[in-house]
Amino acid sequence: MNNDSPNYKRTLNACNFGGFLQSATMNLPPFLFIPLNQLYGITYTQIGFLVFLNFAAQFGADVFFGHPINKYGYRPFCISSQFAVAFGLILLACAPWLLPDNVFLLLVIAIIILGAATGLMEALLSPITKAIPSENSNDANFMIMHTSFAGGIFAAALFTSLMLYVFGTEMWQLVVFLWAILPLANAFMFLKAPLPAILSEDKRMKIGQLLKNWVFIISFFAIFFGASTELLIVQWGSSYLEEGLGIPKMVGDIGGMCLFAAMLGLGRILYAKEEARFNLNNLMIFGSLACVLCYLVVAAAPNAWMVLAAFGFIGFFSCMLWTGTLIVAADSLPNTGVVIFALLAGGGDLGTAMIGQAVGWISDFFAIHAPAGVQAQQYGLKAAISVAIVVPLLSLAFQVILKKLAPHKRRIMR
Repeated sequence: MNNDSPNYKRTLNACNFGGFLQSATMNLPPFLFIPLNQLYGITYTQIGFLVFLNFAAQFGADVFFGHPINKYGYRPFCISSQFAVAFGLILLACAPWLLPDNVFLLLVIAIIILGAATGLMEALLSPITKAIPSENSNDANFMIMHTSFAGGIFAAALFTSLMLYVFGTEMWQLVVFLWAILPLANAFMFLKAPLPAILSEDKRMKIGQLLKNWVFIISFFAIFFGASTELLIVQWGSSYLEEGLGIPKMVGDIGGMCLFAAMLGLGRILYAKEEARFNLNNLMIFGSLACVLCYLVVAAAPNAWMVLAAFGFIGFFSCMLWTGTLIVAADSLPNTGVVIFALLAGGGDLGTAMIGQAVGWISDFFAIHAPAGVQAQQYGLKAAISVAIVVPLLSLAFQVILKKLAPHKRRIMR
């Protein structure tokens, strides 16, 4: 390695912490759904709409910022995204005080800001870690950054649940304020971190060509349903365990959501260590199929502890559906710069937005039509999860097609 080459250790640390914060903050609202429902009367349809807005705003940011990042470089967006996340969280916490007669309106605005900021982070972190010179990084470092995403889910579940348990649900705003401090610290890490150069415009594939490319098209739908398979549990798992199964929030969030996040991270760590042994296409096909079976258990298991175990297995088997699709597509289309990461991340966000909203609609619909003597919210959530089994099925179908179009080659260990 050339002694004049920059040391990217600080950069990787900032990206890993950024992935942690992106995950923790974008997945923080689901752990507040029950307090928002109980304190302000926010319905499941409205909650589903907040899920939709969160990921729709991320999708919009993914699509919009790809070109400006290519034009102006990573640094200004790395720093501004951290401040925007902090502002979105602060507005979320202040919503009941600033507009007590219409809390939902400010929740909508806060979620849009938060979603756009975390979407911008998505468009930055993957291409930065992927572009760091090979002597410093490889797909293993890319996977470690995405493993920090699982760490964010784990922290959001554990810390938020413990704080709400200790201080009570009416103190949920304190939890949000504490989370808002962290992205401000990471902004200063990015301030002096060396960042890799962006692929010059004359070497990049034109966006029009990319949008017509079948590898990109199939990858878009693969990540659309693959991300939903993973993140549907993150967005609705806490509410499902508490309202759908009657499990106390503390037990559900720690026993179910923390287990999900730990297994998600474990799967990515194992791949980072043993990547040369595995074919990504096969892992994603098998993972999708396994998630179909796990979703069946979640929807139909007679025992709540079986559902908690199924959450863990969904985390493990879905761990490569987002990151693996990014790697396969980027390796097959190497001359696309930031844009392919931004657009595919947008596909994952769009899928989670649309399917997350659909779960809210289905839950409320079936709750209204619940049989006499059956708890309405419980019936509605169980029905929605039953319908959601189609999501990993569609992920499976598109991963099979993607394997034919973009077969992944194993890394040769040196």
